[in-house]
Amino acid sequence: MKKVIIAMFIAFAAFSMTANAAESSISSAQVFKQSKKAKAEIKEVTFLVHLHCGNCVKKIQENIAFEKGVKDLKVSLEDQTVMVKYDSSKTSEEVLKNAIVKLGVPVKGKK
Repeated sequence: MKKVIIAMFIAFAAFSMTANAAESSISSAQVFKQSKKAKAEIKEVTFLVHLHCGNCVKKIQENIAFEKGVKDLKVSLEDQTVMVKYDSSKTSEEVLKNAIVKLGVPVKGKK
């Protein structure tokens, strides 16, 4: 009889722990969904730059595209511009400008 009572107690304890874990995971999922609801603000900036050649364009495309928060990138040798769409919660115009300058491409201003 004692064994049956002990087994029932262990089963009840295990069930309670599983239920608490399930509630915790639901809470975590709800919190995650709420944090995802706050949409990131996508901004766009066009820098006026001094590009010498196709290699300058390629260098910017290969490096700036992987900067944190960059969503889209267009580099024009003809217009001497770099257009960047970015998530303002992850980066800023100043960070992007500094990244371009760090590659050896002078930034003359914004369009």
